[in-house]
Amino acid sequence: MMDQVRLKAGLVLAGPDLQSIRNGAILIEAGRIAAVGEDGAVPCPPGCEQRDLGGATLMPGMIDAHMHTFGVDSTQLHLLATEREPYRAARALSELKRMLHAGFTSARCLGSTIGPDVRRAIDDGFAEGPRLKVAGGFISSTSGTWDSRYVSLSVARSSGEVADGPAGLVQAVRQRVREGADFIKLGLSKGGVHDRYHAWGDDPLNQVATFSLEEVRAAVEEAHRNQLYVSAHAIGEGSVRLAVEGGVDIIEHGYGITPQTRALLVEQKKIVVTTISQLHFHRAAYDAYRYPQWERDAYERHWAIMQRDFKLGLEAGVRFALGTDLIGAPTHPLHEAAMEFQLAVEWGMSEHQALHAGTMTGAEALGIASQMGSIEVGKAADIIAVQGNPLLDIATLGKPLLVVKEGRTIRAA
Repeated sequence: MMDQVRLKAGLVLAGPDLQSIRNGAILIEAGRIAAVGEDGAVPCPPGCEQRDLGGATLMPGMIDAHMHTFGVDSTQLHLLATEREPYRAARALSELKRMLHAGFTSARCLGSTIGPDVRRAIDDGFAEGPRLKVAGGFISSTSGTWDSRYVSLSVARSSGEVADGPAGLVQAVRQRVREGADFIKLGLSKGGVHDRYHAWGDDPLNQVATFSLEEVRAAVEEAHRNQLYVSAHAIGEGSVRLAVEGGVDIIEHGYGITPQTRALLVEQKKIVVTTISQLHFHRAAYDAYRYPQWERDAYERHWAIMQRDFKLGLEAGVRFALGTDLIGAPTHPLHEAAMEFQLAVEWGMSEHQALHAGTMTGAEALGIASQMGSIEVGKAADIIAVQGNPLLDIATLGKPLLVVKEGRTIRAA
C-alpha cells in the first residue's frame, strides 16, 4: 500500500503517559497509527516506505491550547477593528503554515472573527496549518475584556462581540454556533476604570469581573445545549471563582487567586491553560519596540503573580495545558510556540509533565483526545521527531527534524 509508512527511531514516546520505548518504531496506515512498539515487534509490510531516524525521538505532535489567528501586526492590534478580513486571513494562514512546520499539529484559537474561515481553508486542504479548533469572535460585556472605548459603542455592538444580560449572552452564543465556532470564549475579567491596560488590568490582584453569575450560567447552558465547551479569560480571584461557579469548562490564565479557589480547580479537575509565552515575548520586546514604562510595569506585575500561581498550582495538582497566547509577528510569532514548554520547565514542571501538558492534556482541551494527542493504535498519525531526548532537554522541541500530520509528511530534515 502506498499510504503505509514505517518510522524507526532511538526513542518513541508512546501511549497516554508518554512511555519510553527504546529502539522503537511506528507503522502508519491511511493516516492513522497501525502499530507502535519495539522495532522488532512492529511489522514492515511489503512496499511500505521506511524511514530510519537514527537516535532521534518520535513523539506526538505538539498542541498549542491557546493562541490567536489575528492576522494583523502584533504591535497594532487596533487594526482588528478596521483591517479587511481577507487580508487578515491570508496573513494568518502564512503564519499558521510556519507554526505547523515548527511541530504544532493542532492549535486552539481563543478568539478571532476569521478563525472559522481559516480553519475551513486548512480542513479543506487549501492551506497548510495545524488542525484548528476555534472560538470565532470573543464574547465581551459592554466595557468588558475586549471592548475598547476607542471604538464607538455602535460599531462594537454591530461586531457581535459585545453582549449584555442573560438573553444577550444566549444570543451571542447562538451567533457563534451559526458562524461555526468549535467552542465559546467569554471574557470574565478586566482592569478598573482608570487602568491603562484594560484587557488584562494593570494589576492581576485588582481585577474587575465583567459579567454576573446569572449571565455566565446562561452562556454556559446555551453552549452546552449545543454540545460546545466554554472557555473563559479569567485573571484574579473574583473572575476565576465566577468561572468555576458559572460552570465554565476551561480556565485561561487563571492566576491571581486564593488557595480556596485553587483547591476548587483541583477538586473539579478543571484544565487551566498556562499562557506564559505571551508575557515572555512582551518582556523580550520591551526595548526593541519601545514599550512605555507603565506597560512594562503592568507586565512585570502579571509575570510575578503568574509565576507564583503556576508553582502553587503545580504543588496543589492543578491540571495545566500548555497554551502560548501568541498572536503573530513581529513580537509574538506563532512558530515560536515551543517556548511554552521551556518556560513551563523553568518554572517547575518536569520535562515529562510539560510534554504531557502540551500533547495529551492539550488534546483534551481541544476536545480531540480520543482521536489524537498521543501515539496509540487507531489515533491520527500526528507525529514529530526531534534530535535527542526531550525528557532530558526540552529545548530539543524548538527544531523538529520531522513533522507528520495525519500521516502526511509536512517537514523532513
